[in-house]
Amino acid sequence: MKTARHVLILFLCAVVSYGQDSSRQPPKQAADPKLYEREIKDLPTFTRYDYVPSPRDPFLDKSVTPTIMGAYKPSVLDKLALTSWLNDAGKIVIYVQNLETNEVQRITSDPNKDNFRIVEVHPNADPKRFEVVISNGNEKGPVKFHEPPPNPNPQPVPASSPPAQPKNQPIETTSPRVPQKKN
Repeated sequence: MKTARHVLILFLCAVVSYGQDSSRQPPKQAADPKLYEREIKDLPTFTRYDYVPSPRDPFLDKSVTPTIMGAYKPSVLDKLALTSWLNDAGKIVIYVQNLETNEVQRITSDPNKDNFRIVEVHPNADPKRFEVVISNGNEKGPVKFHEPPPNPNPQPVPASSPPAQPKNQPIETTSPRVPQKKN
C-alpha cells in the first residue's frame, strides 16, 4: 500500500512539473560564425546574359497593342436594348432599339430583315434581370432592358417635411341656411 502511495505522489509531481523548465542556467548564446577566406577554385566558366531589347518589345515599343485575351471588338448586339416583349399566342415577340440610331426592330424566332432571331428567353419578374439571347447568324449575345444612368445631380429633398395629415379627418358638413321671414 505504501508503494502505491509513493508511486501516486511521484506521478502527481511529474504531472505538475510537466512543461516547466527545470534548468536554472541561462541559455547559451550561439557562437558567432567565423568566416574564413578561401580561394574559390574549380568553378565552371559561365556567360552572363543581359537583357537585350528587341525592336518589337511590348514594354518599350508603344505601337504594339496588347493581345493577351484578344482585342475587344464592339459587337452589333452591344448597341441594342430591349424595349418590350410579349407572348403572342405562345410565340415570343420582342422589340429592340438601336441606342445609336433609335431604330426599333421586331424580332421573333424567325429571322427578320437584318437576320436577327430569338435563340433563348430568360424571363424574370424583375425587368432588370429579364434577358433574351438573340443571334444574327454571325454573333450571338444577350439583350436586356436599358437602364438610364443614375442622375449625377439629384434634386435636394427639402429639410423640413410638410406636416403630417391625420388619417381620419372629420368630415365637415354644412346645412343649408334656414330661410328667414321677411317682415
